[in-house]
Amino acid sequence: MDAEFLASSKIKTPDPRQDNPPNGQRLLVGWKFPQNLFDEKLTLVTTVRLWDNSEEMFYQPIEQKWGYAAYYFPSGDCIERRILTYRIEVINEEDEVIETWDHHFWTELIELSKS
Repeated sequence: MDAEFLASSKIKTPDPRQDNPPNGQRLLVGWKFPQNLFDEKLTLVTTVRLWDNSEEMFYQPIEQKWGYAAYYFPSGDCIERRILTYRIEVINEEDEVIETWDHHFWTELIELSKS
């Protein structure tokens, strides 16, 4: 995302956000569940790994059978704060994983201690 993301850039209208436009990436997640799964009181668990190998997790209760969530990651010119990969898990109210979607670069993170 950059200044071109703003509608005012396309139609050349005044916009105070042009002084400090968004600069980063956005992850969009959409869903459409059948009624039998939706009735299980689902939660979307999104794990995003950035280039510096830090991870951010988001928990989104599913309140409608279909919808979307948007996650913004401001990065400026810092490549370490950009999205490397992500995993989306859908869990029910008993914390059972119903479904998992992995970005094609997703792997489990192996942490090593220095001792």
